[in-house]
Amino acid sequence: MALENEYDMESSGESVVQTAAGVIEQAEELAGSIGQTVDSAAQTIQDTLRRTKQSACDAIGTVADGIETSTEYLSDRGMVGVVEDVETLIRRHPFQALMLGLSVGYLLSRSRQYSRADLQKS
Repeated sequence: MALENEYDMESSGESVVQTAAGVIEQAEELAGSIGQTVDSAAQTIQDTLRRTKQSACDAIGTVADGIETSTEYLSDRGMVGVVEDVETLIRRHPFQALMLGLSVGYLLSRSRQYSRADLQKS
């Protein structure tokens, strides 16, 4: 009887070793696929950062050009010239100027209401 139990232990020991080998093999495959996924994600992130950097550089260049143009305009015309240009613009487009003024006034009043509400909560 002792021999049968010993045989059962050996065969079950072999199955445990086979199962462990199968688990190790699956774990290695999973680790390999995780490594590929991480590499792919890293590549995607690097590409996105390159594109974002390029877009940011383009935007900064546009802003710098706008500031330079505004500086030249103010230097050439002076404040009196700017006021005259604004008056001319309002005379040419009175309805749009009125709508712009109303819109800015409305937005300022709304922001002031939110400021009061924030102060009252405090």
